Amino acid sequence: MQAHLRGVRFIKLTFLLMIAAITIAGCGGRLFTYKGDKVTQQNLIIVLKDGNQQGVWKTNELAIKYQYQMTPETLKFTGTVELVGGFAIGFNYVNHLAVYLLFLDNQGVVLENALIYAGENNLSIPIPMGFERTIPIPEGAQSISFAYDGELMDLKNHDTTTYNIWLSPSGQ
Repeated sequence: MQAHLRGVRFIKLTFLLMIAAITIAGCGGRLFTYKGDKVTQQNLIIVLKDGNQQGVWKTNELAIKYQYQMTPETLKFTGTVELVGGFAIGFNYVNHLAVYLLFLDNQGVVLENALIYAGENNLSIPIPMGFERTIPIPEGAQSISFAYDGELMDLKNHDTTTYNIWLSPSGQ
């Protein structure tokens, strides 16, 4: 009888853990937020404008070439993420990379963020990493910026070199 009860408890626990894992995975980029943080570098802020817009947002690690079409409620956002400078030629793989679109108020405070690109498992770098999303625009959003976090990897002659790249509103 006791062995049967332990088996039932094990099955229940396994089932609950599976539900928790599926729930967390389903939340995607919503588990992590920059809400309330402030973007302080003006050259990293893009003022939202009606209609079709395009541009390049660049740091010393990444370039995001983007196009967007803004309607009163949504932002259709497409583009590519590329490594720049020595990062583009010095590393063979992206171990993981997450890029977030930040919606800012008129003071540069993050109202909402949306995950626009997520890549893992040794993606080959020479190909630009593309994204396409339609995102609801939060009330009060006047501008946008980006945040990212990733790990680059280089494999040469059985030696592995890794390098972390990141930029967040608090790190700007």
